[in-house]
Parts: sequence; C-alpha cells; structure tokens
Amino acid sequence: MKLTKDQITTLKKLISYKGYSEIDVQYEILDHVACKVEELLEKEPGLKIEDAFQKVHASFGIFGFLEVEESYKKVIETRLRKYFWGELKSMSLSLKILIPLILTFCYFQFAYEMEASFGIAEIQFGIIMIMFLVLFILWWYFAFGRDFKKYKNYASWRGNQSILMFGYLPLQFMIQGYRIIGIVNLLEPRNLGFCQFVAVVFVFIGFYILTALPAVFKKSLQDTKKLEKIYQTI
Repeated sequence: MKLTKDQITTLKKLISYKGYSEIDVQYEILDHVACKVEELLEKEPGLKIEDAFQKVHASFGIFGFLEVEESYKKVIETRLRKYFWGELKSMSLSLKILIPLILTFCYFQFAYEMEASFGIAEIQFGIIMIMFLVLFILWWYFAFGRDFKKYKNYASWRGNQSILMFGYLPLQFMIQGYRIIGIVNLLEPRNLGFCQFVAVVFVFIGFYILTALPAVFKKSLQDTKKLEKIYQTI
C-alpha cells in the first residue's frame, strides 16, 4: 500500500468516529476503504485524507459501511461455527477428550461422596459453583491472559459469546438436575437408570463444549491479527 502509516491511522480513527468501535470490524472496513482512498489521492494529490475518506464513505450509499459490517459479522459467525465444530471433532480424536471426561467424573463422584458423607443434596450446588469458577478462571487466563482488555473490543470475541450459549442448558441442568435424577455413583455404572445415563452424557457434552471454546476463540483472533500485521498498527 502507498498510504503512510499516519494516513492509515487517521482512516482508522475516522471509521471509529462513524460508530464502528470493534477493532476487527474497523480493519475489515479499512481493507475496503484504503484502496479507494489511495485511488482518490492519486487523482487529486492535494486532497486531504479526511476529505478523501468522506467521499469514499458517501460512495457506499445511505447506509455507509453498515453493509460491510453486517457482511463481515456473518463471515465471523460462519467461521466461528466452522472452528467450533472442527475443534469438537479434533478433541474427540485426541487426548484432550480426557479433560471433559475427567471433569464429568469429578462432578458426579464428588457430589456423591459429599452426599454419602454429609447427607445434604443441596451441597452439590456449591460444588458446581466452585468447579465452574475454577474452570472459568483457568479458561480465562490461558485463553485471554493480559490481552483481554484489547480482545474484548473484537467482534470475534463478542461473536464467541453466541457459541457459549451451547453450554447454557448443560449448566442449568448441573445446577438443578440433581433434584430430578438424584445423586449418581459412576463407580457403579450398572446401577444407573436410563435418565441418569442421559444426565451423565448431557453433563459431559457441557464440559466438552466449554473445553473447546478457548481454542475456538484463539483461532478467531488469529484472523484479526493477520489484518493487524498488514497495516502494522494496533
């Protein structure tokens, strides 16, 4: 590109002023705008970068960059779904499958042992909250680390929240399910009823999904980093 780094930074700021605050959306719009601005500046060398931007923005019609934004977010959604299902498939063929298996076993067995020792079924609720808190902290730290403040402004991050909803029903079941199926002892699998077996599978799926999410989000960030590298700006 022939535009200078300062000119690209100015364009990015102007895009942000138009109400597009998500960083990767800004880069996607910038990818469309930069070439057109460059063409205008070649035809009119004396044209200010701000004026060139306004002309390009007007050329997109009454909705401005809205169509570009919507198109890009659809691409994100499609890409995230692809990453999501791909990661689930990859996990099923690797040792990473042991993570949700172990978590599922610990969830039911720890609750069973607490019930056997103290006779208080409701204590399972506290166990669930502790397990999920630990899991969430580990996921948060290893997936986002110190860069969270930056990544939270990415459409790829916000889009990831829609995938998180896949774990909502398993989570709700883990909070309330023991009231329906009772406490499960996985060390005696032959004593499991059909509903209890289904419950175990359901909880496993919940842990399976949550285990896959960090890798999905990291892949989506790599796509944005490619645009960052092209324009050599943050």
